[in-house]
Amino acid sequence: MADNPTDIGKNKSTVSSEPVAAKGKSVAKLDPQTATLREVAEAYAKKSGRGDAFISPTLQFFKNIADEPGSAIRLFQKDEEGFTLLSKTFKGSEDTSTVKTAMQNLRQVGLTLKENLGPDTPEYALMPDKGPNTDLNNRIFGRMEPAKAVSEVAINPSKQAMSQLFSGVAKYLDDPELKPVAQAIIFNLNTGLRPNAAAGLKISDYRPDTGAIYVQAEAKGAKGRAVNIPLNPVADSVLQDSLTAGNKEFFFTKKNGKAVTSADMTSLLKEVKVKDIAFDAATGKYFDSLAPEGFTGKKGSALLRNIHATVGLSIGIPQERLAYLQGRSLKAASKGSTGELATYQQAFPGAVGEVDRANANMFASFWGDAATEAGFDIGERIPMPTERITTQTAGYEGYFDLPAKQEVPEAVAAAPAVKEGPSPELEETLRRNNLNLSDIVANFGKNLPSPVKKALGPLGLGLTAATAASTATEVEAATGSPALAAIAGASEFGPIGYSDVRDIAAGRSEPDTFGTTPASRIAAEEQAGFIDLGRDRGPEAAPATQQDQGFLTR
Repeated sequence: MADNPTDIGKNKSTVSSEPVAAKGKSVAKLDPQTATLREVAEAYAKKSGRGDAFISPTLQFFKNIADEPGSAIRLFQKDEEGFTLLSKTFKGSEDTSTVKTAMQNLRQVGLTLKENLGPDTPEYALMPDKGPNTDLNNRIFGRMEPAKAVSEVAINPSKQAMSQLFSGVAKYLDDPELKPVAQAIIFNLNTGLRPNAAAGLKISDYRPDTGAIYVQAEAKGAKGRAVNIPLNPVADSVLQDSLTAGNKEFFFTKKNGKAVTSADMTSLLKEVKVKDIAFDAATGKYFDSLAPEGFTGKKGSALLRNIHATVGLSIGIPQERLAYLQGRSLKAASKGSTGELATYQQAFPGAVGEVDRANANMFASFWGDAATEAGFDIGERIPMPTERITTQTAGYEGYFDLPAKQEVPEAVAAAPAVKEGPSPELEETLRRNNLNLSDIVANFGKNLPSPVKKALGPLGLGLTAATAASTATEVEAATGSPALAAIAGASEFGPIGYSDVRDIAAGRSEPDTFGTTPASRIAAEEQAGFIDLGRDRGPEAAPATQQDQGFLTR
């Protein structure tokens, strides 16, 4: 029988842990005939900004050939029987999120190759369509892409079931190996984040001064939208404890130094048994675990969000505010008679409202009661810190700063070289007018009235003379006119010279202490409505950049 997903990559001796080719090759530099699967995956990840989160799922079923030259295009080529390696791998595979992600990513690999193939080449016709589940794509992959997982699993919302779940996870806080995994699960139960976003939470996501987290749009699990999540005392205490453990990048870090994953959370949840905690509506079966063996639907860490939603509704949190707490998109929920407002809301790092914070605290009360019912004090297992670590805590300065984004410096044109001293042409102009700049500079003070000489003093006279010489040279360099240069230089001996006018003009255009120029100030006032731009102006469309407000989607 042909290869299947469970067979691919079993020969560990053929798996390369490091890429053969140099990382970072751009899409434009790929040779589709010889590029390895890893090279194409890395090129697309770099182009799309998805990073390692794209690469690993793309290679997982083809690790044994990922670094072989030409392995990328080989996935799409047909064998003698007309089957691709992709179809041999995925035909008959289960409808899991792992298979779905791999197929989606490999479709992008094919489209990346397609960009570099001529439309008249035979290989071009082998590449997939952009959209999923077309006839061509189904033939290439041997099946349709799995649909988005829709949970038919109902969670038992009773306080007894939840208390047993919480206590079953909390007991692993005493195990040094599994403590970070248990912390990630408890944190997830209190926030409702996507499990991979919770597990991969970074120190820089934390805003200790406001008791919130700010997950950036580029973070794993963020789906390209930034989000603020208010923390209740339980969730905040978990993060504070992690800080005292000395974690530097990720809050939930295993003994091997790697971040906890959603798979680690699922593995632990397999060990927590609670009678009839879940019910599968599709089969009519009850389960004693969130991750039962043999169950192929949504399970494990993926259900923590379901639990958070179930609990939230049971304690009376409105559905829209519950969606906000979980970092879901509010676009659909926020439409009303005034129109859709969420598009115009952006997540300011760490800023959360009092209503949402109060709603978050309701979860802490629920889990505290659940712990009490299970026979233990949540404050003893997850103690609140006596002194919270904040941005002002000694030794933590800059600890929570967002990583700086690299910016390409603007090109600065080289200033034209300015010749020192007056040019021969300027000297000739002065000579024709029986003037000598050197004599003027040396002797101009002799003809000044005595009170002026006394006021200026020797230093003032010398500086004014030097200004005259500098001005003449500057004006000639700027205008190319020796005559204008001579006039400008001579003007320095009057009450208001060329340099005075120049400095006044510069003062009108240069930024003030706050970096504001008169022109920018006027523009800002016009935009804010302080300056009337006319009563006949019609309404303007919202800028095209004001898209989704920055919350995680469902």
